Amino acid sequence: MCNEIISTIIGVIGAISGVWYGAHLSRKAARDLLAQQAKAEFAASFTDTIIKLQSKITEIGVGEALSILQAGHPVHFAAYIKLRSVIPKEQQGPVDKAWKEYTKDDKYNLPEERRFYRFAHVLYSDKDEHQYMQALKHVNRLIDAINA
Repeated sequence: MCNEIISTIIGVIGAISGVWYGAHLSRKAARDLLAQQAKAEFAASFTDTIIKLQSKITEIGVGEALSILQAGHPVHFAAYIKLRSVIPKEQQGPVDKAWKEYTKDDKYNLPEERRFYRFAHVLYSDKDEHQYMQALKHVNRLIDAINA
């Protein structure tokens, strides 16, 4: 009788721990799936910008790459906010760093300055690179950093 009670207790404890562990794995898988979907949506939000930048590579137009990046910023920012809200806390730091490197918003205090000078660094390169190529590299660095 005592052995049967002990066996039953061990069986119940094993079942409870198995259910708990299964629920833990399922929740982790769901969080990972949401994070991967948000990363894919973030990258997809740049599709229009990338197409516009690539179609202009052969043209010469001062400031057009800057205008393309600035025009896409509201969509990209919305995708960034969604991504940041879904990913785990330990991934938020690198994502924030990549976003700041992309926009360079942290260099200006006033919101008007941020809007005006955002992405201006793609126009001034150390290399003799076309502004569209510079902007494309800039976008690709951000997407690579997010997916790392």
